[in-house]
Amino acid sequence: MQPEPDASTAARPSSAVRDLQVIVIALLVAVLLSRIVGGVARTGGLPAPITQVLAADLAVWVPLVLGVGWVLRKSAPAVLVRRLGLGWADVVAAIGIVVVCRGLDAVLSVAFFGATGLTPQPTLGTPDVLLLVVSAIGVCLVSPVLEEIVFRGVMQRRLSAELTPRTRFLAVLVTAFAFALMHLAISTTTSSVAGFEVFVTTFVLGLLTGALVAMTGRIGGAIVAHVLFNTVAVVLTWPR
Repeated sequence: MQPEPDASTAARPSSAVRDLQVIVIALLVAVLLSRIVGGVARTGGLPAPITQVLAADLAVWVPLVLGVGWVLRKSAPAVLVRRLGLGWADVVAAIGIVVVCRGLDAVLSVAFFGATGLTPQPTLGTPDVLLLVVSAIGVCLVSPVLEEIVFRGVMQRRLSAELTPRTRFLAVLVTAFAFALMHLAISTTTSSVAGFEVFVTTFVLGLLTGALVAMTGRIGGAIVAHVLFNTVAVVLTWPR
């Protein structure tokens, strides 16, 4: 007869569950810090625009980096590199995802506000090039890479590990929902309609990138899609 497992051992959560708990805590801390930084900026505590941008970015990045670092601390570098793989099929799929999601965002924006919103931002005087470059690097590179590692690379993978083959599609749905919810929580939209647009667009982006990752086992394509999605908006709204 096999000995029965100790009660404390049987109740102990799996490593995947513990990793998910760490990532959820990191996301909650990121949202909380983002709200705090936003409140300080609105009250004049961060008068310089570039300081506001850096503080807002770091408020989100630092908790996520710490969470991912803890989860992946024992992973072999070779395994991590393989999961970041990228092929031509991934790139083509990424471009298709961007076309769909940017098209959806434009349709929603026109329906709600009468314009796509992807037009150059008006400026008074000469634009602050340093501020624009720092913002662009964060939006187009750092945030997409980090978010895809957190959501598709860790959260979706760990959720899939806890589900059966028939229910693993739920990992894509749940991760996409969390992805959209976080963007809604840290967004600076001032109306519920604009917030709805942000949620729907990012949810669909999360669904499509999550499906791509589920089919390929790699997050390289998801990263490319996210980078291109954000870059299109930055390029089209760049002050001229």
